[in-house]
Amino acid sequence: MIINIVICDDVKADADTAKDIIIRTAREIPVHAEFDYYDKAADVERRFLQKHELADILILDIDMPEMSGLELAERLRQEMKELLIIFLSAHEEFVFKAIEFQPFRYIRKICLNAEMPLAIQSAYKVLKSRQVQQIALKTADGEVKEHLSDILYIESESRKVSVHLANGMHYTANHKMTDIQNMISSENFVMIHRSCIVNSDYIKNITNGILILENDEKLVVSRLKYKEVKQKLLKLWGDLL
Repeated sequence: MIINIVICDDVKADADTAKDIIIRTAREIPVHAEFDYYDKAADVERRFLQKHELADILILDIDMPEMSGLELAERLRQEMKELLIIFLSAHEEFVFKAIEFQPFRYIRKICLNAEMPLAIQSAYKVLKSRQVQQIALKTADGEVKEHLSDILYIESESRKVSVHLANGMHYTANHKMTDIQNMISSENFVMIHRSCIVNSDYIKNITNGILILENDEKLVVSRLKYKEVKQKLLKLWGDLL
């Protein structure tokens, strides 16, 4: 497993110290850690929100010039609910303000040696559990990780696939439908024809060859698949249909 870590601290020496501790901790787990370093919060904001270059963990100094770590966290949290943010600070008075932005940990720089290993070990456990529930999709803008629970359905589209999310958004990924089938092992997903796979958690009903989703969108089930799909839904839900 690889953990992608971004460190943002205007004091390079502090960032290097944090990195060294994380490397030692990663070896003990064991897991491979990859790092990117920034000394300005604005550069991290561009990376995540404009370039859409993701990471697993953000190690973020709170007290920085121009844009503080708290300001950056507030902006990131609007779009990146799953990002594990570990705040660093030389000042304990920021801790209550930091809680507003759902940090994974708040570490005092004077306690870095004691607290950072515990934070990384805990983060690893969270990321490992998520990995089972996620798939990584290749898009024109880079790799996107999606929780299976957030996917409404995926359908084939000219040698690529269109990914439809429960929040109403959709985008194109550079995969064949066979790739998607291999990536999604969850029994919650139902193949309604050879070009479409649907998350049964969002299916409201099935009748006369039509699948009705929770958002009232309707998808056609192939005639050859209809009996199989209905039986699978009955097995998943019991006698709801």
